[in-house]
Amino acid sequence: MDLGDQENRTFARRTVLKGALAGAALVVANQGTAQAAAEDPEQRLLQIVPGGNGVIYALYADGRLKWFKHNGRNDGSPTWADGNGREIGSGWQIHPTVLASQDGQLFGFCGDGTIWWHKWVLTNAATGAGYWHENTNEIIHTGFRDYSYVFGGWDGVIYAVDAQGDMYWFRYVVGDGTNGSGAWANNGVGQKIATGRRDYDGYFADQHGVIYGMRHGAVLHWFRYLAGDGTNGPGAWANDGQPIHIGTGFDLGGCVERFAENGVVYVVWVNRDHTQPDHQLAWYKLQNHTTIDRDGVVWTEGNGKVVGTGFTVTRAANLQGYTAWSVSAGDQLPVRVSTTFDSYQASVLRLTGPIEQGGAHEMWAPRTFTGRRQLLRAGYRENGAGWQTDFTVPVGADWESGFHVVRLEGAHGLRQYIPFVVKPRQPARKVALLLPYLTHNAYNHWGGHFQYSWDERAARRRITTQRPFANAYVEAPGFIDVRFYGDLLLMKWFSDNNVAYDCYQDLDLHNPSWLAQYKVLVLATHPEYWTPEMRTALENYLAGGGRVVYTGGNGMYERVDYNAAGGFVLHRNVDGNRWLWRDQGRPESQVLGVAYDSYSYMDMHPYVVDADHPFLEGTGLRIGDRFGREGYNFAASGWEVDTRTAAGPEAPGVVRFAHGEQDHGAEMCVTPKPNGGWVFAASSLCFNGALAHDPAQSRILLNAVRAGLA
Repeated sequence: MDLGDQENRTFARRTVLKGALAGAALVVANQGTAQAAAEDPEQRLLQIVPGGNGVIYALYADGRLKWFKHNGRNDGSPTWADGNGREIGSGWQIHPTVLASQDGQLFGFCGDGTIWWHKWVLTNAATGAGYWHENTNEIIHTGFRDYSYVFGGWDGVIYAVDAQGDMYWFRYVVGDGTNGSGAWANNGVGQKIATGRRDYDGYFADQHGVIYGMRHGAVLHWFRYLAGDGTNGPGAWANDGQPIHIGTGFDLGGCVERFAENGVVYVVWVNRDHTQPDHQLAWYKLQNHTTIDRDGVVWTEGNGKVVGTGFTVTRAANLQGYTAWSVSAGDQLPVRVSTTFDSYQASVLRLTGPIEQGGAHEMWAPRTFTGRRQLLRAGYRENGAGWQTDFTVPVGADWESGFHVVRLEGAHGLRQYIPFVVKPRQPARKVALLLPYLTHNAYNHWGGHFQYSWDERAARRRITTQRPFANAYVEAPGFIDVRFYGDLLLMKWFSDNNVAYDCYQDLDLHNPSWLAQYKVLVLATHPEYWTPEMRTALENYLAGGGRVVYTGGNGMYERVDYNAAGGFVLHRNVDGNRWLWRDQGRPESQVLGVAYDSYSYMDMHPYVVDADHPFLEGTGLRIGDRFGREGYNFAASGWEVDTRTAAGPEAPGVVRFAHGEQDHGAEMCVTPKPNGGWVFAASSLCFNGALAHDPAQSRILLNAVRAGLA
């Protein structure tokens, strides 16, 4: 079954949602019809939602909702019901997430925290014919704005994960669109059933309380919530709540969509041929998905069958955009947007920390723009999306340098963010913060292929800089993050400690005339990728007496080349292997004093003091004391860490005064450089996430910055 072929089907009956949603759909669909007429085959769907008994609801980027049924659900055969592609609604692009139950209920979540209830009542299970329940479109809950993401739907059960990774259980009991007394279990108040699972990048739910969790590192884990009533006592979880490993490769580097139904797991994999769309729907089946804890993992033979094509998914295809990575104060910032809404609002915020922690400051008030859908050009993964400018932001000459976002807002609180840096026209502070945009771009999974996606090419990878960021988390994502959110936790520390700074991004070092004017250069959470021009600029800065405060881990690990004319970054060597600086005889420890040590990956521990040092002044710490026990990314030493000898002989003069309390833990060091320069290295991806949790650790960083300014 090819989903693209279904576009030409017509049906005698077309049902459009009524009530409040119909009004929204009418505004969007009627005014946006011309813009949505051309479908983008690379971004056809927003989401695929399982509905039980092989039913699949496809949410199209332009808001259409279509009904499909996979008749080959049990054996993986590519057989589909005659009614496949039945259009049953429109206007659904207002929902960033939709969940479904096996009885036809659909729960549409909006950015404002509301849940809209719908129910498609089947009259013919073979063709998808039916009608919408009379209460369709009712708002049945308003309190989900505080959760980072939701999943579930089966039997009316909804799981919500908050900023700290705590999981809450809800159940909509009545199933009829009403919201009176008894409509929800526990009166609609979420009950905590799991705590602190931020090491999971996301979950999806199966029937019978089964939950699949994607632990960071592409590992698929199995859980089963047995209690089914919101309690969390003994016996509430199978295997005492401990995960069971059932597979690998289910992260965003491997697939763009995954969902499950009664032991069948469907996956839309990233196509290993980077020139092809990510559109093949693959079928897998667990023979014992409810009893894995008792009799082990039993996958069905023949797993991985392709049962359908045309299922391209981009979760933000209803509203998304991109712009330049940095702009000078006083210049113009062109912004490119693609949306299936008739109109949207755009504003600009300067962020001094995560939004939910009060870090947003409005610089450019919301303005309304006419929406249009822009199609992706051929070769967009390498050559850029190719969208035209929709509006230009006049960046004020008086705008303070820093990290900014364009906030795009659609109907009912839907929002997306476009990150950029405002750099000063002339250096104004003594401290410069360098944000690692090359790393963020390397991990940007928008468009399917990126530095870490599956790809069997024995060749270099060309990755465009001219595309939206799918990993621009500026509100707490509910899972560990060392991209933009991790950097925002560092910026929150700057704000809390009244440390003024100017801000730049990686490629600003290609014109490094500004660098020597700063006493201190701060490297943020994960500065992994460096061009030769960037490295030379930093080496010259240090040779001239500059001071570097390196607050992250796995820094300067891999070389990349940047093509400014083409707007792309070249990753890996000609054989398709990682292009490490150490393999070129120039290990990162020559510059930073430390180098990435892979031994302790995803192992988090506190630091322990092992020598006296001036940077410990005012902390109260003594030799043998521990600090950094907890943080947003767990304990302060971990995930990825650096040590002095990981890439060869120790650099001369390195002084270590603390280390992570694990084998090959992060080594906190100071490395001397000529003319009074030096590098302070925290040597851990988790360091910045723990700053707000430990006053002693915060003071160490403050002492380092003050020493750099002296």
